Amino acid sequence: MNEESREFGSEVPDVRLEDVGPFHAIRPPAPEPETPTPQSENGKGQVREWVESIVFTVAFVLLFTSFIAQATQVPTESMKPTIMVGDHFFLDKFAFPANYPEAIRGYLPDRSLERGDIVAFMAPTESDIPFVKRLIAVPGDTLEIRNKLVWVNEEELVEPYKIHVDSGVYPDDPWTPGDLKVRDNYGPVTLPENSYFLMGDNRDNSHDSRYWGFITREDIIGKPLFVYWSYQSDPYVPGHRSVGERLQNYLSIGLHFFSRTRWFRIGMMIE
Repeated sequence: MNEESREFGSEVPDVRLEDVGPFHAIRPPAPEPETPTPQSENGKGQVREWVESIVFTVAFVLLFTSFIAQATQVPTESMKPTIMVGDHFFLDKFAFPANYPEAIRGYLPDRSLERGDIVAFMAPTESDIPFVKRLIAVPGDTLEIRNKLVWVNEEELVEPYKIHVDSGVYPDDPWTPGDLKVRDNYGPVTLPENSYFLMGDNRDNSHDSRYWGFITREDIIGKPLFVYWSYQSDPYVPGHRSVGERLQNYLSIGLHFFSRTRWFRIGMMIE
């Protein structure tokens, strides 16, 4: 140790020159890179989510419209003025036997049916087409129509909802064809068990129980609730319509949506 070092009272270690090397700073280890998710797998996940969502939505809609409620309409004037052509309404289908498998019908709540109720049912003449009519007589009732007036159990039925568009009366005689005579004169007849007699409110323009007889409770699929949209349109004309005619009809609705919508009928209860 030299004299200068001893003067400052410090000690300097002896380091050999050959032991001196370059300085290397200690760095933390770099994190391992994440394995990227293949784009194809991510795409498959999104597609699966979309498919599951669509399947769930379709299943819910099918169950809801089959067993709870269904949007429908009456394309004819048979229920005028209560239900107009172009009235779109919801149909309460809950607990009506025709909507459910026969195995569970016995477990359904007992829905009451009374004279004056409007019901939807599968048409006896065309089973794939639902009809909407008013319940006039129930099991055990004796019904008779005399010169357009309806009598139930020997009492004239008060019907403020009905209309007649033809003031003429077909006579009840042997020379009048049966399909004309029953329009204004029918019965008397007593309804057997599980039998219901229905008529349209537009009495002179309705194809109902006067022509094809009774229906059973198992034929009934629901009760109309309220009008959610009403569009002024022409009565349904039977027959095949081409694709062009259908498109033209949809185009007409789009063009006249605001001018032909019956705004005053929206939300109207059907009773």
